[in-house]
Order: sequence, then C-alpha cells, then structure tokens
Amino acid sequence: MRFAKTFTIFLFLFLTIAGVEILAQRQDVIWARNVQPGSMVLDGQLNEAAWANAQEIHVTYGVPGLLPTSGYRAEFQAEAITDSTRATVKFLADGKYLYLGFNIPDSSIGGTQDWARWDAILMSVKDKAASGRPAPAVEYFYTYWLAGLANPTPVVGAKPRFIGRYGNFNDTTRTPEQIDAWDAVTVINGISNDSLPDVGMTIEMKIDVEILGYKIREAGGDNVAMNFSIWDADYVFGSNAFRTSATRTHLQSPWGNANANNVARVFIRPDVTINTATLPNVGPDVVVPNGSQFADPAIDGILSEAVWQGAYKFRIAWDDSLLRRTYPTAGDVSSGQWQPELNGNPRPPVLDGGNGTIHMFFKGDYLYLAADINDQLIQGTEVFDKFDGIGFIIGDPSSKNDDNVMNFRLLRAGYGGTGAAQAYDYLPTLVDSGGAQWAVALKPNSTVNINSDVDEGFNVEIKVDLKKLGYPAGLGDKLLFMGVALYDGDSFDDTLANYGERTWWFREHGGGPAVAWMMMDPNTPVSADEETAILMPGTVTLYGNYPNPFNPSTSIRFGLGSSGDASVKVFNVLGQLVHTSVMNGLTAGNHTYSFNAANFASGVYYYQVEFKGTDNKTVSSQFGKMILMK
Repeated sequence: MRFAKTFTIFLFLFLTIAGVEILAQRQDVIWARNVQPGSMVLDGQLNEAAWANAQEIHVTYGVPGLLPTSGYRAEFQAEAITDSTRATVKFLADGKYLYLGFNIPDSSIGGTQDWARWDAILMSVKDKAASGRPAPAVEYFYTYWLAGLANPTPVVGAKPRFIGRYGNFNDTTRTPEQIDAWDAVTVINGISNDSLPDVGMTIEMKIDVEILGYKIREAGGDNVAMNFSIWDADYVFGSNAFRTSATRTHLQSPWGNANANNVARVFIRPDVTINTATLPNVGPDVVVPNGSQFADPAIDGILSEAVWQGAYKFRIAWDDSLLRRTYPTAGDVSSGQWQPELNGNPRPPVLDGGNGTIHMFFKGDYLYLAADINDQLIQGTEVFDKFDGIGFIIGDPSSKNDDNVMNFRLLRAGYGGTGAAQAYDYLPTLVDSGGAQWAVALKPNSTVNINSDVDEGFNVEIKVDLKKLGYPAGLGDKLLFMGVALYDGDSFDDTLANYGERTWWFREHGGGPAVAWMMMDPNTPVSADEETAILMPGTVTLYGNYPNPFNPSTSIRFGLGSSGDASVKVFNVLGQLVHTSVMNGLTAGNHTYSFNAANFASGVYYYQVEFKGTDNKTVSSQFGKMILMK
C-alpha cells in the first residue's frame, strides 16, 4: 500500500510538472511570463509585443470572481450602478519587477477628497522579507483620492497619486528609491476630473518584488502573494447626482493594508517566458485522499483506526518558522501565530506552545477531520484568547457575504469553562442540522484544569456532511477551501505568567489571511500504512520525556534534521537556567538524553534543546515540562 500511495503521488507530480491538467485548474494562480531583460518601457501604452503573450484575467463587477475569494460590492447600497467595472489585467516579469497592465473602460475618470469617490487600484503584496508571520501587507494605493493633501481641490487633467509604503499620504512627492520600488503611468482616453464623458484608461505598473523577499530570478522562481481591488467612482463631477456611484471589484481580497480574505499566487520563473508554449500547471496545495476502501471511523476522539494513519496529514506548531516554510504556495507568508495581551498585562514567555498534527480524508459526501494535539497543561475556558482546542475553517459555497464572496465557517472544538468538551461557532449549527459529528478525548495521563500533573494532550475528531455546507451530492468539482487554527492557553499560580496563543495554517479565522486550494481526489486512496515523519534539515523536534513525573532520572527525547551539536537546557519555574549539557557531533535522526536530578529539589522544571548545525545557525525546540517528585 505504501508503494501504491507513493506511486500515486509521483504520478500526480509528474503530470503536474509535465503541464497535464489532471485536476481542476487553479483560479488563484497566475503566471507572469518573463520578457527579455530591460525590454519593458513604462509609458502606459502596453504596446510592447510581450503584452500580447501575457496571461490575463478579467475583473468584472457583478460577475462571480475567480475562486475562492474574488468579489465585488457597491460602496453605497442606495446608489444605482451607472457604469460598472469591466477590466482586463495582464501580468509580466522583467528582471526584479512584476509588471501589471490594466485596461479599464470607464466613462468617468477621476476623484475627490470624499471617501470612495475616486478611481483607484488598491493593492497589497505580502512582505516575504519580514521576519514575522503572517507576512505584513505592503500597501500600493494608486488613486485619484485627494484626502490628506493640504489642498484637496480636484485638478482637471490630474494624474493619479501614489500612497503606501512607496508613496505618501500627505503630499505627492516621492524619493528616487520609492520610484524605483514602485511606479506607474496612466494614459486616459478622455480627461480626468471633468464632467465630460471618457472612454477609458490604461495603467502600466511595475513593482520591485525582490526587495520584498521574492526570489523570482533564481532557478526555481517564486510566487508573489498579492491581491488588489479596482475602485470605480462614476459621474462625481456631473450635475446629475442620481448618476453618481462608487464600487469596488477585487481579486481575492479588496484591501491593501491588511491581511484579509486571501491572496492570488503570481508565479514567476526564469524559464517561463513569453515564448513558453504551455504554462506549467500548478497542482492543489493539498490533495485530500479518498477513504472509500476503509470502514467509517467511530467519532470518539481516539484516532485508532488505520484510516487516520494513512490520511493526509501535516504538522502545526507555535514558533516554528522552518515548519511554515514547508507549507505550499502562499502558506509560508500567510500562516502564522499570535499571542494577545491578557487583561492589559505584558506578554509573558510561551513555555508550552501549541503543536499537533492535523489529519484529513473524505469518503462519499463526508469530510473527516482530526487533530492530534500535544499539550502539557490542558485547561478549559470560555475565554477565546485562552482556549485549548482546534478550529477548522471551511468555505461554504452556498453562502456569500456583502462582497459576494463565499462565507467561511469556523468549526471549533475543545475544552469549555466547566472542563468538559465543548463545540463552538458554526459546529453546533451543523450538529443540530444533522450535518456533523464530533468528539474530544484526552490522551493517557492527561487531565483538565489540574496544574500539578504533566498532560500528554488530547485529540479532536469531526465528521462533516459537506452537503450541509453547500456541496451537491457527489461533491461537484471536489474543490475544498479551508484553513486550520490551533488554540492554546496556559494559566499558573502567578497570573502574570498566564498566556494564550494561537497558531494557524493558512487561515486564522473566517476573514483571512489566506486559504488553501484543496482537491478531494477520488483517485488518490488513503494508504493503509502510517508514513514516517520526516525531519526537515536544520530543525530540532522535541518528543517529550519519560517517565514524567520522575525520580531521579528521566529520558528527554528529540530529533535533529541535520548533523551538528545539541545542548539540553533545564530551567526552574522562575525561568532561571539550572542545568546545561552539551552533546557534540550528533547525526541527523532521533536522540535521547538522560537527565539525572538527584541534586535538585522536587518541583516543576522546563527544558529545551538547542541545535547548532554545520552552517553555524542555531535553532531551538519548543519547551518541555517535567515534574520531579522525590
């Protein structure tokens, strides 16, 4: 069975690389073909021959947008839409620049200082070079909006202005560095800011994406995580107020200064040029396997059935940047973590960050989801920011929000304020309609709301009838859009040490910041074998210690993704380092360190493994918690 699954995955990858479309074509992927370096001229004409071979998309008001999160909205609901957006947008790459060409028919071009009474391109590109995750949104706002200027009087024939990181809100001047990072030229068939009818405008724009960390000129290329909305204000300057309207129509997300909804993935690779006959096919972020050859698992939170061992799985962990880099397409820049302040107190160190493994498969019209969560201190609460549990965020194609985008449903389960398992958000609604079953179960040697022991963790198991989330019988196109959030909170006798945190894969909540493009493939079976976990190069993984509690010795187990040196550090409850042991010349793989606490007092201790590889880079594991009982 393992060979069969490996061959299936290999065949899928081979056909994808070969450019054969075996699954649904992704609508969130765009290729920016490379031109001859230095051949582009930024003049707003789009007259270079390369533009004819560029991949293009259509952004049209009132028409369902590209899946999964493109949409449209009238900014003022009472107004009639007098000249709706119908734009064509093209993508190219020249050296370090991503080029965009907008062809926008429009009978009224310009803008004022009033909110939404302007034509504009409002864009976000995620800053991959930033250290935090999710990557911050860098705003590019190319607009006729006059807010912030000392003299906000519209000028007939004026050009758009630049606002954002590489522009200025309060004036129209820009430095040479800002211009090099982002520039655009607009050519209007008509005159801006007047009452006479226009025909339309062409915008040619270039963005330096290398300064944002995208390695588009390296052999493997990169994919730029971005989104934009086209704002369209019509007849602002005419005498007939009944014709005035304002709309926005967006690709994946409407906003420029926030991680909202989702991002398009703009792929750029040196070998994909304007002469490439067939663009490479980009496969799904996840292929969810078919469990039809297995019996239905009991929804009891035990995860003992073989189908769970061979289901698709991935890890999610607090403060593990190397793990996030393995997530597909926009998973690296969109997945992330957050530690809120509790009761206005400073954020204390996270001693036992959330970590676990997510499993999933489908069978018939049902999606099966599970979380195997490691947690040394399990606590129940109704406070969202201190919650222990898991949230699966799933797109509902039958329900749309005010931007005409599918709503995402949060199915959250964990431990409530009484210490009992509890379902939250949309999960109880599904259960009440007969659309879901769920269970939460403690692992061995685990309790809830007892701080004097060391817990192992808990499991969550959910079965979802996708027909209750807008899917037809048979699941239609088999597409699935979702993300996962892992919640963890720990409380102590010292309330200033209390914390809550959450870590997410693609999507933090119903609103963003991204979503995985997934395919439930009937031809990819669940394997009967459990796959061996792979340690990523340069990483250190903590497996815990045994026995725990202990007296006086315990074995600390950890894995190294590369050869190098490791040190085991032990801390007391005050955070003071009380023991260090160095082990040099370890090979990649699993290792055990025996810690003898004969000279230590009874109590709670924390430990961490630091790893220094042959590249001299140092990384640290999560913290472990152990109890010495003499």
